[in-house]
Amino acid sequence: MQVYRNDQFIQSRAKIGRYANLGGMGILLFGLIVNLSMQMEGLLLSMLALIVGFAMYQVGMYYTLRFGRPDRPDQILQRSLKGFDNRYTLFQYTSPTGNVLVTPNACLVIAVKMQGKGIQYRGGKWKHIMGWQKYFLWLAGDSLGNPSREAIGEVDTLQRYLAKKLPGVEIPLQPVIVFGNASAEVDAGDCPIPALHFKKLKDWLRGPGKSGSLSSEAREQLIELLSPPSAVVESADEEEEEA
Repeated sequence: MQVYRNDQFIQSRAKIGRYANLGGMGILLFGLIVNLSMQMEGLLLSMLALIVGFAMYQVGMYYTLRFGRPDRPDQILQRSLKGFDNRYTLFQYTSPTGNVLVTPNACLVIAVKMQGKGIQYRGGKWKHIMGWQKYFLWLAGDSLGNPSREAIGEVDTLQRYLAKKLPGVEIPLQPVIVFGNASAEVDAGDCPIPALHFKKLKDWLRGPGKSGSLSSEAREQLIELLSPPSAVVESADEEEEEA
């Protein structure tokens, strides 16, 4: 499998996360000091510092959890696909969409979620089953949110990009939700979008995910577009794949 990864994009976002975290904590500390030292006359300044500091910290955590953690979502996804031959090409942050997997006959737009514990889809809604701990995840900017909406949003973003770059070329896009936390217990129920644990991704690609209507000509144009010269190119270990 060929992997094209925009390391410059990842590193810049990780740096934003570090600086925003440090800046947010510094402003929060400043607000606390003002509150303790100036009492009532410094209340407005203290509250403003707390609001700005918390907002910066949330931004920092958002980028850190996606680009600065030791087990980044893009790394988890790449490892979960290790073994596919060069008919499979993974593009990571080389387009407005994070992760795009081009298979022999399909283009998959993959949204990677890193929440653990119980994850359930019922009646059109996602639920994170982990008790009071989910509130700490919310404070850290790592709540489950709506994976379906996120995946569809990434498809829409890529569709608009392809319409500009490859006008007239028909490229069907398939959203996929992958949960990259080893402790995740996924029960996707009747979710209309494929949603599965990263350890089951290869089996799904060899089964239901193997079908698609991407033509060979459109596939070649898509791969050429999504593989800029600046991207880091890696070749994952291959194993024999069925034709």
